[in-house]
Amino acid sequence: MKILIVGAGAIGSLIGARLSKTSASVFLFSTDRAHMEAVRRGGLKIEELDGTTGNYELSACFETERLPRNPDLALVLVKSYATMEALSLVRGVCSSATVFLTLQNGTGNWERIAEVVGKEAVLAGSTAQGSTLLGPGLIRHGGNGATCIGEPGGAVSDRVERVVELFRQAGLVAEPSDQVERLIWEKLMVNVGINAITALTGIRNGVIARMEEASGLCRAAVCEAVQVAGAKGFPMGMDMVERVLSVAGATARNRSSMGQDVDRKKRTEIDAINGAIVRFGKEAGISTPVNETLTSLVKVLEANY
Repeated sequence: MKILIVGAGAIGSLIGARLSKTSASVFLFSTDRAHMEAVRRGGLKIEELDGTTGNYELSACFETERLPRNPDLALVLVKSYATMEALSLVRGVCSSATVFLTLQNGTGNWERIAEVVGKEAVLAGSTAQGSTLLGPGLIRHGGNGATCIGEPGGAVSDRVERVVELFRQAGLVAEPSDQVERLIWEKLMVNVGINAITALTGIRNGVIARMEEASGLCRAAVCEAVQVAGAKGFPMGMDMVERVLSVAGATARNRSSMGQDVDRKKRTEIDAINGAIVRFGKEAGISTPVNETLTSLVKVLEANY
């Protein structure tokens, strides 16, 4: 299988490296020139959870003219706001047989991809892997978690099973799902409870799990999100709050993706995460003051880089 990682940042690089240990041919693509050039020259270095450092030799590029043609699987991991732009860059090298798998944060990603390539070409899912980009060619694995993959709105298919098996061969915990849209919402709960708080305060995920003030803010944001999720047709119990805190503890060493964006003075995905809860809440007549405050604060921070 030929796999193209579209958006080889922290998570994309981690998953690409793991998949490269299977029989698949893996190619990393990112517009981050420094990162791609470093990987191309010296491989991708990963600080592992056990303290060791591994090195993975991977094909990588930032230039569209060097993209491999006709990948079997295009794994989309760009920021949600960059989805359409990324598709415009890689669509020309993909064939009618290419399957697009999104493991992105936020909601609405598989729908945007389907607008371009058709729903029949799209798989969706979520991943609880944690990874931090430390510098060009260097990432830190911040936490293990399951990757769930499925057909949008459909039963588990043969192609879902094949992709899941490939992930398992790569040493990743992976599961097929016939409720992938619900899983995307569950992942959104995690992002809502962790990302903006870590971005605004400079902390790593683990502080949310152990510090009363941080965990209280997380609880309040997730409680609002759970109410909104129920109104959107995805009822969840308030035990979701404890699940989010558990994820924060399990990825204690990790700096959230939004935190990394702020550290590097890049645009964040706040509109697709806490901002989405605010928008959906207004549609349903549900008050979301905590998420509204977090969204506004991140926007103020972005505007004053």
